[in-house]
Amino acid sequence: MENKKKLIFIVVIISLMSVLFAGCGDDKYVHTVKNGSLDMAKGVPIGKAFDQFFSNEKWESFVSENNERIVEFNGECRWNNNPATCCVQFRILNDSRFEVSYLDINGVSMNWWDSSGILNKVFQQYKAK
Repeated sequence: MENKKKLIFIVVIISLMSVLFAGCGDDKYVHTVKNGSLDMAKGVPIGKAFDQFFSNEKWESFVSENNERIVEFNGECRWNNNPATCCVQFRILNDSRFEVSYLDINGVSMNWWDSSGILNKVFQQYKAK
């Protein structure tokens, strides 16, 4: 019985550690995008502007099927006075440069013009603290 308690204790500790480490910050690509800015809003940190506009944000990076490093943002907002979800993907060009490669609202892909309008609205509403 004592061995069973030790095993349960070890499993619980390992589980807690994995949960803690899984949420321990962003990788370097996410960090680059969140701390960077776009030409349309030079000097406005993307991460801070997105924090003010969106809720329930989630950032991740991955390698696409085209072998490109992508940083993806997902968040909730209000769009046209309705609840909406937004997905923005940034293509990493090198260690310090990136570009917006995709944006959708409620799963509907936006063209370049609409994507620029949406991002412009996000950055216009940003207030530095």
